[in-house]
Amino acid sequence: MLSPSSVVRGSDWMVAVDIEERRERGLPLVRLASAIEPEWLLDLFPGEVSERNAVEWNRNAERVDAVSALVFGSLVIEERRNAQPEPATAAELLAGKALEAGVGRFADAEEVDAFLARVAFASEHTGIPALGDEDVKAAFESLCDGLRSFTELEQVAHGGLLRALERRLPPDARRLLREAAPERIRLPGGRQVPVRYARGRPPWIASRLQDFFGLRETPRVAGGKVPLVVHLLAPNHRPVQMTTDLAGFWERLYPQVRRELSRKYPRHSWPEKPP
Repeated sequence: MLSPSSVVRGSDWMVAVDIEERRERGLPLVRLASAIEPEWLLDLFPGEVSERNAVEWNRNAERVDAVSALVFGSLVIEERRNAQPEPATAAELLAGKALEAGVGRFADAEEVDAFLARVAFASEHTGIPALGDEDVKAAFESLCDGLRSFTELEQVAHGGLLRALERRLPPDARRLLREAAPERIRLPGGRQVPVRYARGRPPWIASRLQDFFGLRETPRVAGGKVPLVVHLLAPNHRPVQMTTDLAGFWERLYPQVRRELSRKYPRHSWPEKPP
């Protein structure tokens, strides 16, 4: 805190000649000071002036900046920001900050989790490598190549993150993933339904009960080893039955379900024996 009696005014740089500690206010009082110019340091102490280059995260702009500074000890004489940083360093820093912000900032977090669960399921049944947090970080880094800011990353990450994760798998593993853990299943009427994958749960599909007419056996994945959990939906898209034994459902439960649904939804077709 500069004394009101000081003649130094409007100077960013000064030498404090006389300082008084003022405990009651928590700030030292500079009673006597001498204004200086930064250029004098360059002339008088050239050996103590150095240039410092760094890559820093600009929190306000959500951007990676290259910072070049001329310093005297720990004092910055001159600083230049917003220069183009080295691409690899910028990508690594941007990816790290993106992960701190959360995957959901840049992509659909549920889709990413579902894809990782799908790969984990295929890994259990085929031996392909599973993907984890390090792969998500590496995928982010690949998307960040040549980028500096969250704004740029947001434009490429939606949809791009899943493709970058899939590229983390070897070519043969991608083929096995498609075969063992398909994204969709085609039903007899031509409707394609997504197969849902989640960690700790068996894969499942859901569609209206009529869409399964003509399908006697439960669809299977993992080379036929794992039956899907089938969610049979009423016309209002609410589940009426979940089963891994579709043949047993048609034989034992469908007659009762048919009677109930035909009363609620008489305009829909409810054959006694589904084709």
